[in-house]
Amino acid sequence: MRILLMCICCLPLVSQAGIISNGSFEQNDVRYGGWSFFASEDVVGWQGHNIEIWDNLFNIQAAHGQQFIELNAHCSGKGKKACQPGNYHIYQDFITEAGAKYRFGLDYRARTNKPEAFTVSIQDSSGSEVFEQVIDDHDASSWRHFSGDFVASDSLSRIRFDSMVNGSLGNLIDNVYVEVIPLSGFSAAAFSVSEPVTIVLFIFALALLIVTRKPKQS
Repeated sequence: MRILLMCICCLPLVSQAGIISNGSFEQNDVRYGGWSFFASEDVVGWQGHNIEIWDNLFNIQAAHGQQFIELNAHCSGKGKKACQPGNYHIYQDFITEAGAKYRFGLDYRARTNKPEAFTVSIQDSSGSEVFEQVIDDHDASSWRHFSGDFVASDSLSRIRFDSMVNGSLGNLIDNVYVEVIPLSGFSAAAFSVSEPVTIVLFIFALALLIVTRKPKQS
């Protein structure tokens, strides 16, 4: 019974568990007001081209946490931070369950007033796309949010961002997440953070404890 009660009380916490690692790009500490670029292998969770991390550079505050990235990252030299062929892109693989439904999202913003655009895609383990969207309605004065749903086709999925503009300027990204949609027809966000649900579960667990408590023997 105690195990059951512990599981009930912990349900709200489990439902909030993140699937994406380092989705707000906080693991590599960058000085306030500055920026730095890293080989993707040196940034927790991410792969692909270089990753340029900002911390309040040009007085642009992060959408979540303290830091965010510029997808069109800086590159230089001949080492692991050298420029690479092809469009700027980064990606992260994550564990999924075939047939389960997921919601993903991110915040994005333009660096300049010039046109900026990138694609966000969800791929299965073979590289086939199960979702793709071009994002080209950037605003240089504020963050915007995008989210979408997908059904996983196997046990490993990938979220990927590909720049559609040349040069090392543009496409600011922050707060990347993926979460399970627990029940069909329910909002994943509302289910995972809903305070009333937490309260109801707590009351239910307390009632079970009172009902099942054995009376003391005289």
